[in-house]
Amino acid sequence: MKQLTRVLLLAVFVAVASSIAYAQPKPKMTDEQELIALDRQWTAAELRLNNEDRKTIEGIVAADYTGTTPFGQIVNKAQYMANLKHTEDTDVADEYVVRFFDGGKLAVMSHRGTVNGKPTYRSTHVWVKRGKNWQLIQNHVSNIGEPPATP
Repeated sequence: MKQLTRVLLLAVFVAVASSIAYAQPKPKMTDEQELIALDRQWTAAELRLNNEDRKTIEGIVAADYTGTTPFGQIVNKAQYMANLKHTEDTDVADEYVVRFFDGGKLAVMSHRGTVNGKPTYRSTHVWVKRGKNWQLIQNHVSNIGEPPATP
C-alpha cells in the first residue's frame, strides 16, 4: 500500500509540475526574431504553395508590395502571386541582417539564399509594422554570380 501511495504521489507531483511548466508564458520574440521567422515561413509557403500557403503569403505580402526579380523585372503583388509555382527545390536563408527605422516600425532585412545546397541569391526586404503585424512592402532579389576575373 505504501508503494502505491508513493507512486500516486509521484504521479500527482509530475502532473502538477508539468502543468505549471506548461502554463509559464513563453518568452516574447524580438522583432528581429519575428521577422526572420516570418521570412522563413514565407519562403516555405512559396515552395509548397498549396491553398493554405497562398493564404499565408497573402497575409505576409502587403497589398502595396513591389518586388524586383533576379532578372530585373518590377512586379506588384498581383503579378508576384500569379507567378508563384510549387517547387521541390530547397531554399535555406542565412546571413540575416536586420535594421530598424522610424521608431521600430520599418525594417530592412537582407540575407543569402541557398537553393538546393548552392548559394544562389541575395535578397533585401523592406518590412513595415502595421498595427501588431509585419508586412512585406518591398523585395529585391539578386542572383549570385561568379566574381569577375581579375587581370
